[in-house]
Amino acid sequence: MSKILEELTVEAKPTPTKRIRRSAEESRRVILDAAAKRLAEQGPEGIRLQDIARDVGISHPAILHHFESRAGLVNALVDRTTSQLREKLLGVLEGEYDQKVESQMPSLVDNTFEALSDQGTAKLLSWMLLTDANPEGNPTTDLMSEIADRGHTARCKLADSAELPHPEREETMFLVLLIANSAFGEAVVGDYFYEACGFEGDADAPRRFRKWLGEMLGAYSLPKG
Repeated sequence: MSKILEELTVEAKPTPTKRIRRSAEESRRVILDAAAKRLAEQGPEGIRLQDIARDVGISHPAILHHFESRAGLVNALVDRTTSQLREKLLGVLEGEYDQKVESQMPSLVDNTFEALSDQGTAKLLSWMLLTDANPEGNPTTDLMSEIADRGHTARCKLADSAELPHPEREETMFLVLLIANSAFGEAVVGDYFYEACGFEGDADAPRRFRKWLGEMLGAYSLPKG
């Protein structure tokens, strides 16, 4: 009888989570990856330290060691997301501006939409901005200004090549805002809007919309006499 009880006790013991040895840098990366995945799937409420620790095979205190608190983890995720977003968007505008703005615009539009839809980026930014979760302020401020500066430089060089007056910087800023707001809106509520506009079940509609928007804005960006 005692042997049976012993066997039952052994079977009832929970299987311990397997711990994986990682460097500090790799540990931070996999924790942030797990947090981003939960954010994309469950929204901000899915960022629970105990669940993330279980996902990556570490202890709850180990996350606190790397990020100090849930707020620290969120801020690190915001910083990484913003950095990745900057890298993707500014990559379109790299170079010596020998590529015409109208040919860059479809790529910029598509990359903006893709960047904001990846791993819940828009969900994270909207939650952060609406709840003031980031004590350091809006992390997109410098990014938006830099994109506008790069885009405006490209438009001015194109105007110079056509011997036409430079466009107004405010107009370039409005173009940036239109792209950012469109991409952000699609990432958050795009499915509902496509359905409301009669595109229910049309999986290709988002691609066609991005293509149309990029071509339209590219044509608009041409220098005007």
